[in-house]
Amino acid sequence: MHTSFNAWCVKWHLLLNITPWALLFIGGKVGLHWLHWDVWRFDSLTGTLFAAATFILAFMLSGTLRDYQASLYMPTELANAIEAIADANQVAANRHPDYDPAPLSDQLGTLTQHLLAWLETQAAIAPVDTALDQLNAHFADILRFGDAPIISRVQGEQAKLRLLIRRIRIIRDTDFLQPAYVLLELFLVSATGTLLWVQSDRFEQGLIVSTLLFVAFAYLLQLIRDLDNPFQYGDSSVLDADLSALREVVAQLPQ
Repeated sequence: MHTSFNAWCVKWHLLLNITPWALLFIGGKVGLHWLHWDVWRFDSLTGTLFAAATFILAFMLSGTLRDYQASLYMPTELANAIEAIADANQVAANRHPDYDPAPLSDQLGTLTQHLLAWLETQAAIAPVDTALDQLNAHFADILRFGDAPIISRVQGEQAKLRLLIRRIRIIRDTDFLQPAYVLLELFLVSATGTLLWVQSDRFEQGLIVSTLLFVAFAYLLQLIRDLDNPFQYGDSSVLDADLSALREVVAQLPQ
C-alpha cells in the first residue's frame, strides 16, 4: 500500500504543484472577461506564437530526456565499481593468506557512505575525494604480494569512480540550460498572456481550452526543470536517479 501511494505521488506530484497556478489562471481569465478586457482575437500571429512555444518546449524536452537517461545509470555504475574493488579485494585475500582484506573493505564502506551523504543531503564532496585517495594505501598492501593483475583492475575501477563522480558533480552543480530557460520562459509568459486576453465566441469553451493549454505549458516547464538535474533529492524533485544500488553496497560492506 505504501509503495502504491509513493508511486501515485511521483506520478501526480508535478501536476499538483501547478494546480494553484491553474486556479489563478482561471481566476484571471474570468476576471478579464467580466471586465470586458479580453479583446484579443485569435489570428495567424497568435497561432505562430503558440507553435514557437511548443517547438521550444519539445526541443528542450528532447535534450533533457537524453541526458536524464544517461544520468539514471550513474549511481548503479558507482555501486558496480565499488563492488568490483571489493571482489578483487576478496580474490587477493583468497590467493594470499597473509593479506588482510578488512582495511580495504572498511574503506570502501566509508567511501560509499560519503557518496550517499554527498548525493542525498548535499554534504561536502571533500570526504568523498579523501576516501578515494585513501584507497591507494590499501592498494599498496596488495601490491606487496606482487599481484599486478589485481592492482590493475582495482585502479581501473578507481579511475571509473573518479570519472563518474566528476560527471555527477558537473550535472548537479552546473546550470547548462539557464540561458535557454530565458527564451523558453519568455515565450511561455507571452503565450500565457495571450491565453488570458484572447477572446472566443463561447467563453466557457475558450476557458476550458485556454486552461488546458496553460496547464500543459506549465507542466512541461516543470518537467524539463526536474529532468535537467536528476541529482537534487529534495521535496521539489520526483525524478531523481535511484540510489538503491549504493544503499545495498552500504548494507553489504562493513560499517
